[in-house]
Amino acid sequence: LAEQLGDLSTVCTTQVPEAMQIALQAATADYKEHVSKELSLLSLSKPVRVHWYIESWADLKKQALQSGLKSLDGPKNNMYGYSVSLSVELEREDDEVPFSCCMEIHPGDHDLQLEWPFCKVYTLGIIHPKDQSNVISYKANPVNCGNLFHNCFLRPKGKKNPGYGDELTSAGKLETDGFIQNDTLHMFLEMEP
Repeated sequence: LAEQLGDLSTVCTTQVPEAMQIALQAATADYKEHVSKELSLLSLSKPVRVHWYIESWADLKKQALQSGLKSLDGPKNNMYGYSVSLSVELEREDDEVPFSCCMEIHPGDHDLQLEWPFCKVYTLGIIHPKDQSNVISYKANPVNCGNLFHNCFLRPKGKKNPGYGDELTSAGKLETDGFIQNDTLHMFLEMEP
């Protein structure tokens, strides 16, 4: 009997902790997977923002004044699977140079899996270099843009779509209000999930 109790004691001290360790490892792995999924859902519910720093502002404005119109396309970004970019335009009107900005949708690798027409709400704008809360922006909801601009939000075929945005301000006001620093303008595009 003493020998059997010794064997039972050995089993309890070696095999039970091993089984508990295995169960604990499995539970930990399940918990990590659950937390990972929850965090990814949280990150999907927050807007995504990309930044574009337009350098050589003085040259851009000078070209607009000389030719009457200057446009510049920003880099393409993948936002929620859509391939998009910002585009700005400066067009001389008498003594003023209005500054317009729009979002353009490009053909992308995931287009066949995405919802079309594009219907995500997005904001495009300018951030003041010394006060991040000071922004000039335009919020667009493609659902409310009407038939005239419907083609801006269709799935692109071979080339980028026409952009959709608005006139945000003027080149002179950007300079007067301090939005240009070190000959650079800080732009952003934010897209809601």
